[in-house]
Order: sequence, then C-alpha cells, then structure tokens
Amino acid sequence: MANASLAALTKKTLFLIAVASARRRSCLHALTTKPNHIRFEGHGVRMVPDPAFIAKNQALTFLPGDIFIPEIKTLSSVAEDKRWCPVRALKWYLSRTEKLRQTTSLFILPRPPYTSASKDTLSRWLVETIRPFTTGAARPRAHDIRGISASTALFAGIPIEDILKAAAWKTPTTFVACYLTDTLHAEAAFGSAVMRGPAGNRSHPSGLPPSGSATRC
Repeated sequence: MANASLAALTKKTLFLIAVASARRRSCLHALTTKPNHIRFEGHGVRMVPDPAFIAKNQALTFLPGDIFIPEIKTLSSVAEDKRWCPVRALKWYLSRTEKLRQTTSLFILPRPPYTSASKDTLSRWLVETIRPFTTGAARPRAHDIRGISASTALFAGIPIEDILKAAAWKTPTTFVACYLTDTLHAEAAFGSAVMRGPAGNRSHPSGLPPSGSATRC
C-alpha cells in the first residue's frame, strides 16, 4: 500500500471497513479521528462514531454499539490474506492522512483541501469499488455491501444475534425482509426448490422469521 495513490487507499480502506462492519453509510460517515474514537487493541480495532451521530434505528430502547474489527491474522495464517485486512488498511490510511486532514472525519477527500467526504461521496466510492466485480443487469448499490456481508456471515454459521449486534439491527425481521431476501433470490434453482416446501411459507433453517414480515430497512 506504500505505492498506492491516496484515492486508491481511501477507497480500499472504506470498502474493507464497510464489508467487515456491515454498517450503514451514515455510520461510516460518522466515524471520526477524535481522541479515543479509534482504539487499536491487541487483536483488532474498535471504532466509535461521532457522539453527534444518531443512527436511523436508534431509540431509547436500542443504541447501536461500537464497531470492532479483528485483524485478519487472528483468523487466517495465509500471508496473502493480510492484503485484505481492514485494520492494516486503516493504519496505513491514518498514517497517510495525518498531516493532510483538515477535519476529524475519518474519511476525507483525497485531494486539497482534504475536507470531509460526504455521504454521497462514500456511496460513490463504494460503488466504483464493487462495479467491476458485479454481474447481471442490476446496478450495484453501496447498500448491497451491508446485505451481502451479513448474509455471508449467516450462511457461514454465525449466530443471528451476533450479526444483529455487529450490523446494528434491532430485530431479525429487517435483515430478512431487506437483505437476506436478495441473497436467497440469487441462489440457483435447486437451492430455491429446496427452500420451498409444500406448506408454502416456510421459515429459514436458522429460525429467522419469514421474509416480508418487515417493511422498513
């Protein structure tokens, strides 16, 4: 990453954090370099959004937690995998931007005056990153990353409770209705046939509620 342009490093860092955290664009935009808001721990990094940030689903009974991302070396011994470590990318990004940034926002424009990148800019960067690897007629969206990350974790056997906590969802209904459904529809015909049963509306094997039971994303 030493030879990468700041623009490329910015997009890579943003993408890896988006994938690893499964957080909304608004939360990524609220990440800050204010004291104690980015803490490198023994095996990862903990990030706390700006105190002024109010999450879309925040309520008196629900407050999204911090973001914790582990280092890939704690999960894989393959040397090449470190290239995709969000923690490593973040360290490089902070080092490259330390003397440039004119704001405490984590993600800044990679050109003078190095001010805070807007939410729309973050979305554009994410789309530009994933577009070369997308297939089909549908246009890629930055929000797709959140759904794919969470769905991949579910199918890898991660408990739904852990996914909801990491991605800051209140209940599994929103995840199923707005995110998991797209992943299931993308499965092959055989997989879809297996999921359908003669009784009609069957629950997901994980115990999640039927898709369509929530209307808000």
